[in-house]
Amino acid sequence: MRLMRIAIIPGSLRAGSYNRKLAHVAEAILQKHNCETDYVDLKDHPLPPYDGDYEESTGVPDTCWKLKARIASAHAVVVSSPEYNGGIPGTFKNVIDWTSRGGSNPCGGKVVMLMGASDGPWGTNRMMPALKQVYSIMGSIVIPQTVTIPHADKVWDKEGNLVDETLPGRVEKVIANLLNVTQKMTAERL
Repeated sequence: MRLMRIAIIPGSLRAGSYNRKLAHVAEAILQKHNCETDYVDLKDHPLPPYDGDYEESTGVPDTCWKLKARIASAHAVVVSSPEYNGGIPGTFKNVIDWTSRGGSNPCGGKVVMLMGASDGPWGTNRMMPALKQVYSIMGSIVIPQTVTIPHADKVWDKEGNLVDETLPGRVEKVIANLLNVTQKMTAERL
């Protein structure tokens, strides 16, 4: 049987982002479950702001086609996004919009798990419904369980080390659901 392949996408570009750290927690857990992981750094796929005129005159950027291919080759996707002003960060929403263009949508039929961390008290709970809606409209199967981390500045220390020993267990419970649903949805492809 082939390994289950999971793309992990942190929705933040900032090197010290809590969401990048959270994505790495998920990556380690997935590898422990013998999954093949693809950590997708959005800095490797820079995209202009989406503009229909740009797309018509220039087409979908090559960096977007590469990103779409990475998502398409995965059996499932784990997203770890911050919350900006109660919503989806503009840069990340731009990435989502671009990946739905060009006559193909790599997220259609893909099982998606959502996570998010912020240093505020809401832990991305205000943004999650919007992110779920976007992926659902794109045809993804969004598992209902999420991981939201409030006060992330207390979960990792200033050096970036994880200090909350309960976090991996919380992430692992949701990953178990992701793997279960993905196995059922993709059994014929594994």
